[in-house]
Formats: sequence, C-alpha cells, structure tokens
Amino acid sequence: MRRVALPFAALALLTAACGANGAVDAGKVNDLVPPPNVLPNSVVRIDPITLEPIQVVPVGDAPDLVIAAGGYVWVTHYVLRDANSSAIRNGGDRTLTRVDPSTGDATVVGGGLAPCGLAADPSGDVWVANCFPRRSGQKGDVVLVDAKTFAFKETWPLPGGGHGYFRGLAYGGGSIWASDDVAGTTPKLNAVTRVDARTGAEQTFRLDRPAGALAWSEPRGDIWINNFDQGSITRLHADTGAESIVDHVATTPSSPALAGDVVWAGDWDGPQVERFNAVGAPSLRRIPLPASDPAAGVWRLAVGAGFVWATTPRDGALWRIDPATGAVTRIAIPYLPTGVTATAEEVWVTVREN
Repeated sequence: MRRVALPFAALALLTAACGANGAVDAGKVNDLVPPPNVLPNSVVRIDPITLEPIQVVPVGDAPDLVIAAGGYVWVTHYVLRDANSSAIRNGGDRTLTRVDPSTGDATVVGGGLAPCGLAADPSGDVWVANCFPRRSGQKGDVVLVDAKTFAFKETWPLPGGGHGYFRGLAYGGGSIWASDDVAGTTPKLNAVTRVDARTGAEQTFRLDRPAGALAWSEPRGDIWINNFDQGSITRLHADTGAESIVDHVATTPSSPALAGDVVWAGDWDGPQVERFNAVGAPSLRRIPLPASDPAAGVWRLAVGAGFVWATTPRDGALWRIDPATGAVTRIAIPYLPTGVTATAEEVWVTVREN
C-alpha cells in the first residue's frame, strides 16, 4: 500500500511556498498542506510536537500491539480486548504486519504466526510470541523474525501452554523474557521465563503473583511485571531472582514502561496513569486523564520523544504526558486508538474501527 499522493492543489500551493532558489519555507508548507485523514484499521504517525497526524497507513482489521524495530513499524491484530476472555480468535487474521514508513507499504508476515506478544531485538529484528488454540495441537513459542526477509531466524519453545490471547514479551540482558500467557493454562504458573536469545536455554522464575505485561530496565537489570488483577507491579532482578512488589499501583495496572529510574503504568479500569520510583521508596503518584468517559481505561502506554503516551480507546484519545510536570494533553483520535509506541523522534498509534 502506497502513501496517498498530495492533491494537485496542495502541490501548487507547495510550489508557491518555494522561493526563487527552490528553498521551502517549512512554516508555510505546514500551514498549506493539510494533515492526512485518520482511517479506521490503520497505524498513524503523530508529530510529537504539533500532535497532528503526519502519516496514515491502512494495515487490516483490529490492529493493536505496535513496536518500532529495524526502521519498520510492526503491528499485531486481534490481541487486545475489553473483556477478560480465554477465547482466542482463529480466523486466519491473527497476523503480524510490517509497515515501511519510507514507502507506506504494509506487508503481512506469513509462516503460520499467531502473535500474542511483540518485542524488538537490538539487531532490528522482531521477536514474536505465538499463542495457538488448544485444538491446533501446537504449543506456545517465540520466534525471531528477520526484519527484511521475514525469515524465522530462531524459534524457541515456551512453557505455559501458549493457549491464551496475550503474552508479555520483552528483550533485555541478552535474553527474551516471556510471561505466562494471560487467559491461558489453568492453573496459572505465576511465572516469567528467560530464554537466551542465542542458545534457547531457559530459566523460569516462579513469582508470588500472576505475570502480565513486561518492561525491561537496562541500567538496573530488572524486569518489571504487571499483576493485573492484584493491582500491583512486581520487580524481578535478573541476576539474583530477587522479587519485590509495589502494591496499590492501580485497580488493574496495564502496560508498564520505564523512563530512567521511573516506572510508568496505565490503569485498565479508568483514565489515569501512575508513576513511581524504581529505586528506593516508590512515592506513587497518580495522574488523572480528563476523559469524557470516566470508565475509559488505558490500554497501552509508551515512553519516547520526550513524553509519556497513553491510549484510551473508549474515549477516542491519545494522551501526551510531560514526565517532568505531569501536564496532560489530549489528542482526539477518530475511531479507537489501541496501541502506541514511541522512539526518540516518532510516535505511532494503532487505530481500530470498533
């Protein structure tokens, strides 16, 4: 799929904004060229300063998890949902899509993937956690997908069944970390597994509470784990296996993310984000999001481009939060903004039709 060309009239205005030497007045161009329309079932690049959409790429039904890796944007479909359910969609559309921002092309990655988690590898490739229906006879695994060729460079099995619809996944310390799959096996394992990215060697850490989404702290060598139904977040130290729990973070904390020595998390049950210190006393601070729907929870959260970003799909909003002041800015998004990822310069949000 190609980026939509500028209308002829816009091109004429762009030409008029150029001087005799062909130079472009950036301010005039920004004023003259309207932002693209946000479309349902797309991934949208947002300018982190102006908060306007600057690129819109259709990617297929129900996009949600999104990461940036290898110069591409990677999107899953039909993973996140409003209600807790063990049902897993098996209509051939639980796929992985790669978007090339330079061309606007969106390509479905084949090979039988059933994505339920994503993580970027330092090489620029992408790790995909797979969750399969029980009737398929397949067990959960994690696959390293080549960013350019789509070849499966590594495939490592994962414990825990792999029959759910979401699995926390993170890369850190030379390993891929995976939580027990949410709404998967019974009884719950209350565990995360570290898999050596080179050899596939496994180490499972048993936890006091069920594990969900994951975030890696590079400076500290810790993996942070949300305990969704318990309202807490667990810190696990990779070298020692030492575990500590921060209680009363949120009603149902979602999508932990690290910014230096500060941990951020959303609340699935309401429009607010929480922050606390990763070192020493947590000093928990809640930041309300002034949503029009008081029940609109935060599905995903990301840190990058100088801000913290959060999605509240049922309020039709992406939120920009200043980490220094806590100031909040609402960015209205047509349809349902579900997932978000941010790099040092870019912000991408997935947008569902319903």
